Amino acid sequence: ASIAEAYGIRQQYILWNNPEMGDNPDFVIAGHEILIPSVDGIIYSVKLGDNLTDIAAFYEIDIDTIVGFAPNGLASADSIIEGMRLVLPGAKPPPPPPPPPTPTPEPPTPEPTPLTPEPTPPTPEAEPTPPVPVGTYIWPFQGPITSYFGEPRGEGIYHQGIDIDGIGQEGAPVVAAAAGQVVLADSHPAYGNYVIIRHPDGSETLYAHLSEIWVDYGQFVDQGEAVGGMGHTGYVIGIDGNHLHFELRIDGMPVDPLPYLP
Repeated sequence: ASIAEAYGIRQQYILWNNPEMGDNPDFVIAGHEILIPSVDGIIYSVKLGDNLTDIAAFYEIDIDTIVGFAPNGLASADSIIEGMRLVLPGAKPPPPPPPPPTPTPEPPTPEPTPLTPEPTPPTPEAEPTPPVPVGTYIWPFQGPITSYFGEPRGEGIYHQGIDIDGIGQEGAPVVAAAAGQVVLADSHPAYGNYVIIRHPDGSETLYAHLSEIWVDYGQFVDQGEAVGGMGHTGYVIGIDGNHLHFELRIDGMPVDPLPYLP
């Protein structure tokens, strides 16, 4: 909580504005930039086609609150331009989409008891039930893995996901590993252009170093839908740098994605 205390805002707003931290306030990577609003609120990056009416309605705050906040530097509601970062005082992120309802199984219809009991055939042994996965995911990109989860990245720092090679394939589609809602679509000094999708089971997937982002914040995407192009934005190394950094987070913590992929 020391960062939040130093800036006089609540810790939850640090987490909301930096989804890569998940729900862990101690998840800070050395050298990475984090977004800190000057007041309790959400930092919003203006996209092409945005207008202040829709932004204010989406976050359930007044337009005057945004225009009247001096650090935004807005002369009027029509003054926003693509790429501008606005502070939305008092705003909170929208809730994740609710999971689909679980159908209630109908009770089985009792069979009539035969008058003459027939010999019962031997019951075959039931096969063990496989463990139920947290979610059903697909590969976001087809290519060899060049870096695995957990590899050291310095003292006390380890790789939070896997890297999938995309050499010579800049702009090739990177797809959503599962259906969900885009909770972040932005740029980052280390991740470059990146997208985070929250899935109905509460898990999240992250797609980094994209050449371009093809989805918008708040958008719902289907499994297999393209979210961006293979690229090398942010901090990358290699012959041409093209690769996908892919993360899976469960309960806000990064986990190894490989056991969850087909």
